[in-house]
Amino acid sequence: MMQVHDSTVEFDTDLFYIDTFAHGRKRSIGILIYREGGEAVVFDSGMPDSTSKILSSLDAFGIKKTSIRHLLLSHRHIDHAGAASTLLTHFPNALVRIHPFSAKHLAEPSKIYRGGRELFGDYAAPMSPVSADLIRGVLDGEDIHVGKEAVQAIYAPGHTSDHVVYYIPSRRTLYCGDAVGAYDTTRNRVYPTCMYPSFDYEKYKSTLCRILQLDLEALVFPHFGVVSGKCANQILEGSLSAYGELEEILKESAGEDDEMKITRRLMSAFRDATEIFPESVRERAAEYMARGFLAGSKMATTSS
Repeated sequence: MMQVHDSTVEFDTDLFYIDTFAHGRKRSIGILIYREGGEAVVFDSGMPDSTSKILSSLDAFGIKKTSIRHLLLSHRHIDHAGAASTLLTHFPNALVRIHPFSAKHLAEPSKIYRGGRELFGDYAAPMSPVSADLIRGVLDGEDIHVGKEAVQAIYAPGHTSDHVVYYIPSRRTLYCGDAVGAYDTTRNRVYPTCMYPSFDYEKYKSTLCRILQLDLEALVFPHFGVVSGKCANQILEGSLSAYGELEEILKESAGEDDEMKITRRLMSAFRDATEIFPESVRERAAEYMARGFLAGSKMATTSS
């Protein structure tokens, strides 16, 4: 039986989902906490101003800040890495883990912040640097120990070149980051997260094929919610289908030279997908995703 969670909850023993109330909204950005044997890890950090909500949720769940050993970041975008520095000031025993390419961007986050401002505007608060001695690169296939269990890092490019997903084999749970897409709990469907300029369609498809090989019982989406049960592969295949719909738009536009017209057609396919954003940002988000798919698809065609 499928179960869907779209609020702050302990959805399974010692697995916690936290709604960070990003942009002052429910169901926009969430993070995962996994606790085992007196230790805990936090998956992603949310926007730069998410710290207080995360800390109050940890207190409510009885998770000690001193128990947190790792802050595992899926990628460098501000809505996933933005609060890393401020959270670490409250987690005295924790290191932040991220793909090695992006370590330098956490230590000097001006590029992350500029990208965040371009999309989110005033909703993107300034981002503080993470001390370099607290940053460790995470490698594909690496086991990150939590108590007596492990979280496996899996390199998952496509959404960005530095994207990592995190798999908890003992719990058959995957923290998806943005590698799979954004999950709509009300419509039970996945929307593409093909943001310009980082999206690579061919790499996304390879990542999905790799994820489909995992033994999965639960998928955790920062955008937004948790889906558990024997439907995991169905949800993942739904992500591929959503991108297939975008491919059809490109096929119908074959031979057209007006890229702006094609972009507008793609934008129309993202209207529902942008509901996770503040209303004033949605048009820009739809344009970023349309341009991202158009550019990312060209990249795939060029490489084939």
